[in-house]
Amino acid sequence: MADIIRLNEQGVRLFACRLYNHDYLWFSSYEISKLSATSPIIHNYALCYSLADYSYGIYKIGEPPHYEKDLSRMSLYATPAGCEVFSKTKVTFNAVDSKALLTEKPDRLRGVNTPDIGKRIYLNPVFKEGRSRDEPGFLCYVFVFNGSEPKGVTRLGKKGCAIRICREEIKEPTAFFKKEKIRPTHPVNPLDISGKILAYDPVSIPPHLIFRIADIEDDWFILSGIHRIHIPKRVIAKIT
Repeated sequence: MADIIRLNEQGVRLFACRLYNHDYLWFSSYEISKLSATSPIIHNYALCYSLADYSYGIYKIGEPPHYEKDLSRMSLYATPAGCEVFSKTKVTFNAVDSKALLTEKPDRLRGVNTPDIGKRIYLNPVFKEGRSRDEPGFLCYVFVFNGSEPKGVTRLGKKGCAIRICREEIKEPTAFFKKEKIRPTHPVNPLDISGKILAYDPVSIPPHLIFRIADIEDDWFILSGIHRIHIPKRVIAKIT
């Protein structure tokens, strides 16, 4: 295998995308007791399903998701998205059964209809501001295999939060095999790494953890201006 791969010659386009949630964004990154919190990182599998409009990738109840099968059918692949500037809102709620108007299920009554208080932590809405890398919004990179462009709007999270996508194509993206240590400008899915991991900062987020920061060597990268993009193992397999 050569040490240089020109993605355009392999029919692959690359876009730097900034995602802005125009509503309160909530998904359960982690849960502790009755607290459900949203981390400022979006798993790349969730991004792929959303950007590829793969809403029909649903299986029988009790059957685990078939990520490998679904992802292989999609015309794009995204890196995880990270947000450097964000703010949060904590919402306290009292869970009420809509039919019985009770705060617990009728089959679990303890004799006292007491409040069952829970909390959710949302990411506040953000809009486009400035052009620096430290602006609000989630930064990710999207590899497109069918010659199209990523769509400009989508929905994410448990409540289908509206997301605006601002994209910029990286012209003539060229991948280099780098033996030296590189730290990408985006979070990394450890399953996408084919090189050596020297250091990392893990974030636990379903369906498995993501590296918020990672130092990687002996792997493929695209270096373009402020962008240091790790090439996922899945993308390399498609173009070589």
